[in-house]
Amino acid sequence: MESRRFSGLPLIGILAIIYFAAGKLGLMLASLHASASPVWPPTGIALAAALLFGYRVWPAIFVGAFLVNVTTAGDVATSFAIATGNTLEALAGAWLVNRFAGGKNFCDRPQGVFRFALAAAISTIISPVFGVTSLALAGFADWTNYGAIWLTWWLGDATGDLVFTPLVLLWCVAAKRRWNKKDAAEVGTLLLLLVLLSIVVFSGWFEISFRNYPIAFIFGPVVIWTAFRFTQRETATGIFILSVVAVWGTLRGFGPFIRETENQSLLALQSWTAVLTITAMALSAGMAERRRVEEELQQQKAVVEAANRTKDHFLAMLSHELRTPLTPVISALESLEIEPEQTEDARSALAMIRRNIELETQLIDDLLDFTRIARDKMQLRFAPVDAHLAISNVVEICRAEVQSKKLRAHLNLRANAHLVAADTAKFQQIIWNLLKNAVKFTPEDGEITISSSNPSSEGLMISVRDTGIGMDAEIMRRIFDPFEQGNRSFERRFGGLGLGLAISKSLAQAHGGTLTAQSGGCDRGSTFILSMPTLSPAEAATVPLKTTSEASQQGLKILLVDDHQDTCAALEKLLVRRGYLVAATHNVRSAMEAAVRNKFDLLISDIALPDGTGMDLMMQLRAISNVPGIAISGFGNNSDIKRSLQAGFSEHLIKPIKLEKLEAAIERAIAG
Repeated sequence: MESRRFSGLPLIGILAIIYFAAGKLGLMLASLHASASPVWPPTGIALAAALLFGYRVWPAIFVGAFLVNVTTAGDVATSFAIATGNTLEALAGAWLVNRFAGGKNFCDRPQGVFRFALAAAISTIISPVFGVTSLALAGFADWTNYGAIWLTWWLGDATGDLVFTPLVLLWCVAAKRRWNKKDAAEVGTLLLLLVLLSIVVFSGWFEISFRNYPIAFIFGPVVIWTAFRFTQRETATGIFILSVVAVWGTLRGFGPFIRETENQSLLALQSWTAVLTITAMALSAGMAERRRVEEELQQQKAVVEAANRTKDHFLAMLSHELRTPLTPVISALESLEIEPEQTEDARSALAMIRRNIELETQLIDDLLDFTRIARDKMQLRFAPVDAHLAISNVVEICRAEVQSKKLRAHLNLRANAHLVAADTAKFQQIIWNLLKNAVKFTPEDGEITISSSNPSSEGLMISVRDTGIGMDAEIMRRIFDPFEQGNRSFERRFGGLGLGLAISKSLAQAHGGTLTAQSGGCDRGSTFILSMPTLSPAEAATVPLKTTSEASQQGLKILLVDDHQDTCAALEKLLVRRGYLVAATHNVRSAMEAAVRNKFDLLISDIALPDGTGMDLMMQLRAISNVPGIAISGFGNNSDIKRSLQAGFSEHLIKPIKLEKLEAAIERAIAG
């Protein structure tokens, strides 16, 4: 305890000296009464000290106040009373600010500034009550002048709190903002401009200073600029500089606050300073709060973006790991389906296997599609598409599923103009999702109707109506949200991820169209309406339709590279059955050795290999021959596809690979 008490003595001594010096300086401006000054910095210094160091600094305040007054006017008794009032005033102000305004951090928020101002106005009532009353009782002040002295004393103390407390606090803590050269030049310019304007208004060197025009408002833009652009420290410093120059000029009889007496002039000036300080500091605190919120949002944004990148990487890895085992399964299935002699049970089992593999593949595709759409990475290749033909293709694909549920599907395609600009695969995906949704939520013996019409000469409307479970108003509002399937019982009953409608809506918007839903309520069916702009025959003629080569590729020499033994064996078997000459290898080294020994027409390679990557292999082969390549991988993000194409591959197929897609890719690669 002794060491702690001793360590506080230097602090108390220094504060007492500072208080005494500031008090003597303030009393030099007293004109109404020797002990009452309208400019009183010690109050703000004392409050700042109590907020910074705690209530234990009260002896410094008491000693400083006592010495100031005992050497000025009155006697020991009145000086003791005044010192007691000044000490209680500082302690009460610190308690109020700590309790209601956020303590020494009151400048951080506008509410804190306003509460601090109120605390200063209330706590500074104590000192004039003690001081003026003791002086009047001892005969050192006239009772008839009690009110004027009290007002001067109170306003000087309150303004001292408002101007000096923030200034001292803000310069005693580390700056929260680091300036660059541009900021330093700007704040220097602002403070210089403030000094120049103060000189113009208060110096008496210009005619406008003599005429005492009410031009104090010209400081507003500079103070507001400082509050907006910089921190509370620069704002408090600017107000202090302005206050010093204004007091100096007003004492010399210049400026807009000159009244009949010097004391009245300083009271008018201090009232203006108090209002300006509260306004500017509150504005500066508001801007600081806004900057803090923006920084927090940026940090949260960085965290979210990092989480998104982690999620995308996870989904890519998940896709790769899920697709890879499916590839040999679907390849083996392709081989079994073309066997000439099959029993009915075998065909039924193979059909069941295909349906479940395709379902699994679709779930993976939905996850990746949703990720691409959410990151605005979905790439579309637009071409003229016959909407009626696309609808018919989708219906044919889903026919077996429709029949298995004993549903009746009707086509009512009456639109005269049905050519649209679309990505063929994605447009069919929209229709496929809508039809699958209708099949999924329509009970047996129900009906599904797909119709088309032209509501205008330049618009096509496609509707998919079912007699299924329908939707209530609450579900209607969120039916296009990701992972939404209505209530939880639907998820357990019907399964799926709830991404199909969300993906379809996003794809419709990407095509310049809209997708909406209608329903009469539960068990009254649903209708989904896709609206898209149509193409005129003249517009369609300007965009050539893509064609595929029907030329046979019998005898094509293919170098097949995949480290997954089952996948490689299944693909090799399928390609050989199609008449291709296939050399199968499992790593970069053996593939390059095979390429040196033989001339191949095409490379089909997995991306992830044990001793390198398929991209490394492609670039090495391109260095010795102009062989085209097809990349196969479980990674299917746009960045993965882009890297494959940059390495020299002409196609990038995502596992599991269907035979028709592989053959189409082979045709394109060879034709290219």
